[in-house]
Amino acid sequence: MRLWPMSDIHLELTRGWELPSGAARPDFDVMIVAGDLVPRMERGVRWLLERVTDKPVICVAGNHESYGCDVDRTLGKAKALAAGTNVHVLENGTFRTGNVTFAGCTLWTDFAINGDAYRGMAIAGERMNDHKKIRINNYQQRFLPQHALTRHFKSVAFLKEEMRKPREGKLVIVTHHAPIPDMSGRPSGSGEDPTLDPAFRSDLRRLMVPAPDDGRGALRPADLWVFAHTHQSFDAVIGQTRVLSNAKGYGPWPGQMPSWDNPNFDERLIVEI
Repeated sequence: MRLWPMSDIHLELTRGWELPSGAARPDFDVMIVAGDLVPRMERGVRWLLERVTDKPVICVAGNHESYGCDVDRTLGKAKALAAGTNVHVLENGTFRTGNVTFAGCTLWTDFAINGDAYRGMAIAGERMNDHKKIRINNYQQRFLPQHALTRHFKSVAFLKEEMRKPREGKLVIVTHHAPIPDMSGRPSGSGEDPTLDPAFRSDLRRLMVPAPDDGRGALRPADLWVFAHTHQSFDAVIGQTRVLSNAKGYGPWPGQMPSWDNPNFDERLIVEI
């Protein structure tokens, strides 16, 4: 199966870029959009439905999807718009086509990769736009780091459950937040400030190696894990899982085209599984 993965398109901060179409579009079986397509997720679903009509599209929410709105309301609107179409919005959910199961979620983080989750949460709460621009509980409350932490644990439990199920074929995980603590020793999408890294990534490498049956079933790692959020490219095998990011990031801008955050972004990247 030929997968077409990308993320962090940031239509709200892009001028002059368009999804390849016609002869420029790669030959693919399933498209994967790993979040941060555009704020208000239903707008992103509509954008995809207008451009990809003939193949399945797997879509998870990034943090920016909820900027300016309620995290659960926009997800619900996106799912309602996608219902019965070729676009599949996943949040702790799965979609299967052929012999491949896709398991998707935003994931968020556990804020723990610098060794002090409480400090990681405090810094994120003060400095990350996620906790200023996102609402929950029907807009009545700010989305705080503890809310992200709770959702992270729920998503990790969901992914473990999927990895323990009897499997025929391949398993592909799609998350927005990164499941690895670093990328070639460089800072994450937090820029040059490593104190913000815990809001971008968690260390889930333990899920990339087999684990024996603990009464709930043996854990069998995913074949591929597609992630986003850091505005960097990454492609490596960790344990038994290929871990991949193909993020565009902000831009291009008029007068700067065709530049964008990640010079290694490949808008025609195909991954075979």
